[in-house]
Amino acid sequence: MKKLFSVTAGIICASCLMGGVMLMTGCNDGTNVEPDMSDKGSWTVTSPDGSIKSKIVMDHAGELSYTVEKGELAVVEKSALGFTIEEDDFRLLSVEGVKSQRVTGEYDNITGKHSKVAFDCNETTITFKGWAFYLDLTMRAYDDGYAFRYGIRAVDESEGTVTVLSENTEFALPANSTLWAMPFSGLYGQNFFAYEEPYVKMRYDDLAGSDISMPVLYKLKGSETYSLITESGLIGSGFYGSFLRESDENAGSGILQTVPTPAGFMIDDNKIGYPFTSPWRMGITGDLGTVIESELVEKVYDDAEYWKPDDYDTLSAAEKEIYDYDWVEPGVTAWNWLIYLNISSQQDYAMHRRYVDLAHEMGWKYVIVDGGWNSGLNVDDFIDFVAEANEKGVKIIVWCNSFPDFGFGRKEILQQKLDLWKSWGVSGIKIDFFDGQNSENPKFYGEDTGTIKWYETIYQECAKRKMIVNCHGCNKPTGERRVYPNVLNREAIRGNENTNIDATVPVNQLFTRAIVGPSDFTPVVNPFTTGMTMAQNMALAVLFECGTPSMADFEKTYRHEQVIDFYKNIPSLRDDTKFLCGELDSYYVGAVRSGDNWFVGGVNAILDTMATVDFSFLDAGKTYEAEIFVNHPTDNKVVLKVIKDITSTDKEIIDMFKNGGFAIRLTPKN
Repeated sequence: MKKLFSVTAGIICASCLMGGVMLMTGCNDGTNVEPDMSDKGSWTVTSPDGSIKSKIVMDHAGELSYTVEKGELAVVEKSALGFTIEEDDFRLLSVEGVKSQRVTGEYDNITGKHSKVAFDCNETTITFKGWAFYLDLTMRAYDDGYAFRYGIRAVDESEGTVTVLSENTEFALPANSTLWAMPFSGLYGQNFFAYEEPYVKMRYDDLAGSDISMPVLYKLKGSETYSLITESGLIGSGFYGSFLRESDENAGSGILQTVPTPAGFMIDDNKIGYPFTSPWRMGITGDLGTVIESELVEKVYDDAEYWKPDDYDTLSAAEKEIYDYDWVEPGVTAWNWLIYLNISSQQDYAMHRRYVDLAHEMGWKYVIVDGGWNSGLNVDDFIDFVAEANEKGVKIIVWCNSFPDFGFGRKEILQQKLDLWKSWGVSGIKIDFFDGQNSENPKFYGEDTGTIKWYETIYQECAKRKMIVNCHGCNKPTGERRVYPNVLNREAIRGNENTNIDATVPVNQLFTRAIVGPSDFTPVVNPFTTGMTMAQNMALAVLFECGTPSMADFEKTYRHEQVIDFYKNIPSLRDDTKFLCGELDSYYVGAVRSGDNWFVGGVNAILDTMATVDFSFLDAGKTYEAEIFVNHPTDNKVVLKVIKDITSTDKEIIDMFKNGGFAIRLTPKN
């Protein structure tokens, strides 16, 4: 009874502070008083160019919501905000303060879509107060989208844990929007999920019962405006990865709520340490070019410093230089596991030496030694092999299993093995199965808080040893390379390891998954199936951005006189990225610049089409020699090569056959 009284008294007090609904409906003179139904507050955040507006509202009942507009179009309809926690009642909030600022700056990328990135947004942070906790809501508006996140901190400045009952964030899609999303599909009929399913077209009114992974792209009906919903800043947040779900009560409404990932056991996964700052929730918004070229997932980090250990100030000058990350070298990678498809092949050092020779000849930086390499390992032979590779300027990356190889999440075993491999001359790891397929500990499974923390531990321990990281069987990128630049690559994509993919799969991934971070598609040259062609594969080797693109074909294939120069110059570093033309489910054409050279790639799905390539992105007044590779009309494993001069005033119309594509290398002549 005492507890009930204290809560009721608190409600009366909160209502007085907030000007909320009156709990009594009459005055002493008997006159009826209508409840005050007016909003308690509203705040609008507008992008620097004025094109995007996000409005936050606290209504008469204290409920928080937001909307987003692009010009005159509603991008997000009225959608809920906030958290429900066990330790406080965030339905009873008073406004403690509002702070607005302009956030601008720039940074250099080690890897990414552009070598230099500028960020510019308007930001408003509203601080709400419950009983014992503050809830901070930060909303940002950029010219290419919006982003918001939450903070939970104790009024008495203490530290501890809260129990998150739900995150209330919604994305209410405008009526009749068209979506392209990856629905949850448990691997082998179980909860394993590694973001390797196709992105499929979905109806606005057919989302009920579906768990949808982020990112998800949608198009506003009757317009050329798109928005891509995703999250950023997950690593280091102490939170779990999130999905989107249309609740039963909102069936058919297009209202998607942010929910914990459906993969995993989630034991005590809602115990979150505070003070807490959530991952960013965001929508990259604009026409297709704006969305595809955006780096908003990483721009929200502003000019964040690269990670340094807590004892950084006590380190020697030489040790401190590690955390400048000048040792991080993007580079094309030779990878032979896919084409041989057996574990025993990874113990064949004669084969590995052939791939080292290939990498040396092509000017590539790395060779991956994959699963099975350390089964019955002769350490002396392996050390000799690594030394020979390093002498030729080729670095070795070794495969490992994220949990069983390290005592199912034991940091000391991770440290011991990384120290050992580093002493052998190894330069990085390809670490696999974060989805939990080989885990015995349910705290490490998919995107639960334990696994997210394990990612961070791996990144840090590798950084200390100047080792790069390529994650496989993993979750989607959430901007972490802005803090951990040694994380050069990531799977979380349906790549060539799924040897039966058709052309629609990579087309749609270029419009969705590729936008949010590095994508290890592992391109081949000769297609595995009739659903792909050689010209398309050459284009995909260019279009999927990552710091260590893994070339996965037979070594002799790359030495063919027709394609050797093209693959010698495949960019791992890119200074600029351009979307040129395309349509979801149909075709995609894009261009990337590395130094003075440009590459153009076009990939087509299941219907013949023509792509018009406008070369106005080239430097005016320069003539470029263009090597153009197109499909052979009858043989999907052969390309036709044309050489011609191209300038910025030219346009080329290129036929793309079913499942076809083209690739162009442009080198300035003057």
